[in-house]
Amino acid sequence: MSNCPTELSFSHTHSTKRLDKAYESFGVNVINRIIGFTLFLLGAKREDIARYLQMPIGTFLSFLTRADRYGLWAFEDRRKQLSVKVVKEKVPLKVSLGVTEQNVIIELSENNESIVIPRRNPLQCKAILLTFLNDGLLCAKEVSEVLGFTVRHVKDLNNKMQEGDVYSLIDQRKGQIQDYRFTPEIKAELIQQVAANCITGKPTSSRVISEQINERCNLTLPDRSIRFHMEKLGLPKISKSLPALVEYLKKNSKQ
Repeated sequence: MSNCPTELSFSHTHSTKRLDKAYESFGVNVINRIIGFTLFLLGAKREDIARYLQMPIGTFLSFLTRADRYGLWAFEDRRKQLSVKVVKEKVPLKVSLGVTEQNVIIELSENNESIVIPRRNPLQCKAILLTFLNDGLLCAKEVSEVLGFTVRHVKDLNNKMQEGDVYSLIDQRKGQIQDYRFTPEIKAELIQQVAANCITGKPTSSRVISEQINERCNLTLPDRSIRFHMEKLGLPKISKSLPALVEYLKKNSKQ
């Protein structure tokens, strides 16, 4: 028994208009599949449906198989690319910092690329790192650790740069431009203190060295300046090699 409701009346005129509009909106193939599947659900024979749609019986049977397996996707006209576009979710850009003896490296997760800034260019380092900070890609703590400043000072520098451009990052104190505070005598004391701590197994951090020199020589040298000159002189490299060298020389001197 057919499931097609007999109480429905059909208008050839309405059918033609509606089909033309549907063909224009969805395409002939999609509409034919909808009609064919509807007739199939209402109990029509597969061969009769294929003949009515002027479609090869094999093609119609394949469509029914796809509809059973894939659901609504089977009705698509893939030649017209009616598939729903899948919007690729944008992955937030992640930034990480790396520091070597010569460079500050900014790693970008988006394309596995990096920005390399020479540490000998302090103004460039400040400007780029503060730009990333202002854009929310780095936090003040990360920037402070690389620049050797306090978090508060980094935030102040960032505010200055936003108000007065990069020029505001230039230290206007003339004493900073010259190296007069670190005379050859002071540098000799610095090298001597680092060497003494290396040999005796004491800490060689810039903070400790600064405290020891200031106390021993009655000076007021900031930790940051000590760290800068230690790195400039390559002193952090000898913290492990110097004790070994001393032991080697001691052994050879006994022979």
